[in-house]
Amino acid sequence: MASVSCMIIYTLLLVSVCFAVAKNTTNSSSSSSSLESQSEREALVRTGWWGNQSLLYGDSDQPHCSWTGIGCSEAGRVVSIKILEYSIEDELGKLNFSSFPYLQTLHLSYCRLTGSIPYQIGMLSKLNYLSLHRNNLSGTLPSSVGNLTQLQTLDLSDCKLNGSIPYQIGMLSKLKYLSLSGNDLSGTLPSSLGNLTYLEYLYVSSNYLITGFIPSELGNLTNLSILDLSKNNLTGTIPSALGSLTKLQLMDLRFNQLSGSLDLHDANLTHLQTLDVSYNSLTGSIPIFKCSGLQYLYLSHNLLSGNIPKELGNCSSLVELNLLSNNLSGSIPNNFRCLVHLTYLELHNNHLSHTLPATSYPYKDHTCEVTSHRRKSAFLVRYIVLFVTIGLFLMILAFVFVCRKKRKENQEKMLVRNGDICSVWNFDGNLAYEDIIRSTNNFDIRYCIGTGGYGSVYEARLQNGKTVALKKLHRLEAEDPNFDKCFKNEAHILSNIRHKNIVKLYGFCLHNRCMFLIYEYMEKGSLFCALRDDAHAVELDWSKRVNIVKGIAHALSYLHNDCSPPIVHRDISSNNILLNSHLEGFVADFGASRLLDPDLSNQTMVAGTYGYIAPELAYTMVVTEKCDVYSFGVVALEIMMGSHPGDLLSSFTAPQSIQNRMLSDSIYSSLRHIKHFWLHCGNRLFCALRDDTHAIELDWSKRVDIIKGIAHALSYMHHDCTPPIVHRDISSNNILLNSKMEALVARKIPNLFLNFLIVQNLHTLW
Repeated sequence: MASVSCMIIYTLLLVSVCFAVAKNTTNSSSSSSSLESQSEREALVRTGWWGNQSLLYGDSDQPHCSWTGIGCSEAGRVVSIKILEYSIEDELGKLNFSSFPYLQTLHLSYCRLTGSIPYQIGMLSKLNYLSLHRNNLSGTLPSSVGNLTQLQTLDLSDCKLNGSIPYQIGMLSKLKYLSLSGNDLSGTLPSSLGNLTYLEYLYVSSNYLITGFIPSELGNLTNLSILDLSKNNLTGTIPSALGSLTKLQLMDLRFNQLSGSLDLHDANLTHLQTLDVSYNSLTGSIPIFKCSGLQYLYLSHNLLSGNIPKELGNCSSLVELNLLSNNLSGSIPNNFRCLVHLTYLELHNNHLSHTLPATSYPYKDHTCEVTSHRRKSAFLVRYIVLFVTIGLFLMILAFVFVCRKKRKENQEKMLVRNGDICSVWNFDGNLAYEDIIRSTNNFDIRYCIGTGGYGSVYEARLQNGKTVALKKLHRLEAEDPNFDKCFKNEAHILSNIRHKNIVKLYGFCLHNRCMFLIYEYMEKGSLFCALRDDAHAVELDWSKRVNIVKGIAHALSYLHNDCSPPIVHRDISSNNILLNSHLEGFVADFGASRLLDPDLSNQTMVAGTYGYIAPELAYTMVVTEKCDVYSFGVVALEIMMGSHPGDLLSSFTAPQSIQNRMLSDSIYSSLRHIKHFWLHCGNRLFCALRDDTHAIELDWSKRVDIIKGIAHALSYMHHDCTPPIVHRDISSNNILLNSKMEALVARKIPNLFLNFLIVQNLHTLW
């Protein structure tokens, strides 16, 4: 009995000791975790970025896990720091990285951070997301970044980093996204990039000091979807190993110094959608490769020679093809007419000897021959006489058919205004007049979205789900022969032109009750309204405005140079520029357009919109392409200033105010995200060289880039323009500098503005 009692007492003592030890261990662990959490809080406080008087919220009475941009785990440890678009304007090094061992996400984009990336960043062993995009950093990318082995996203674009890309970057074995674009990096691309086998997106563009060859090891990146190495100074040939990237969708190698042939004959780029190798020194012929999914092919400004391979006509998904400024010869393949999705084709400055194959609507009526490599049948010889006989018989039938059709057309011309003629194409199924009327409830005013010079525009949702715009001629105007002529003129011109920046005409209707045109629907309405609406003006940021100007320029270039005979729009204005849902510009309203006949005088009455008409047209009465160019200049100024130049000038009372108030308040607020929008004397090279602060910022590499930029612009004006353009006033006063200290050639516009830049980098806009 005594032994049993002793055993019970011994067991109780043992349990008590174990409980005490466990409690002490728990308290010790809890105390340690609390101390580490306190260390993280103190590290955040020491930066000075959080606090009652700081930009970021950080109440000292509240847990730091509730502060702006701070995310914590259940244990109270900081696992994410996400601060976007806050003007911290402080050194990145103030954040003690060694205090955050559990940090997984560090996102500090658009924060105006300065200084270099600390070497201690390599201590963040659990980090899987790092973005310092768009900051004002300096120095090099530390080799310790190779210690971040859990990293999946690394975005250091537009950070002003210099030096070379460390070889240790190849140790980031889990990396899926890498962007080093828009820096001042130099040296070569490390071959260790080929170790990043999980990489899907690789952006190393716009680092003009990066030289050397493209590493063949990039062919190991079998998961790569995007490869962008554009705007560097890479040399050598394009590695054939890149042809094994079966998941690649975009390859952008433009603006480098690459040479040799474009060897893609054995490539297996089955998912490739965009290939851009323009502005290099590539030689040889255009390669033949699998291109069933290819949509955009840019090979311009190279030294390619030989014929255009007819196999390009089998690239059925092709949307844009640019072969400008090469040494191509021969004729244009006839099967190009089978490229039914093609909206942009550029073949200038070659030695081609044939015109484009004729096309007509609808494309489904074309029978496109597919290339076959089978031998001709011997039976063809036996039946050659039979085929000749059948051919003659068909020719006779065709002749009879054409004669009867022509006679019928002549009869219809006499009765067209009293008949019911409706032509609709490029739609699934047939649309009758009643279907279109039903979609607008007999042109009810509720569906009216605007009124033009000779008609109203209605939004119509058809039975097949498509939304179109109907331009209906007013009843009174429909009885006027002049407006009737404008209507038919617009239908005739738009049915024969096709360009990605010209609004598409789906059909027209001449009915005894009404007349209307059927257009592609533009969701954002006219450019005139968008510029004068505060909400839309903010949405129209600087890049979108530049793209709109580019689109109008491309459309006018197509009308003036690629149409035969040339077409002059005669009414280019912001009211006639329409915007789609992506805020892309489309030229519309061809009612006043003219076909330029070289055998006629082309004299006409003045047509167009007040404020956009070239002054000389009032007394010469001669229509030329220059009429559209003048109107385009006015629209370009209006896009950049937010209002018509005439309205802006009338609001100024003295020349000094013209210099001091370049933009209206509304447009300035819509462009406030542009950090250094210089429109005064300070953006001139002349002033920058004589200002101590700017002179220091203009280091040797930037000065060399300025010289190269001026040389490129002058080379474009002298060699690529037809006829060549002579500036006649190149001086440091007429060289403007943007926020990145890049050179832009400009010239003074007397009595308008001190300096107003319309064209950014001439060689990239046109």
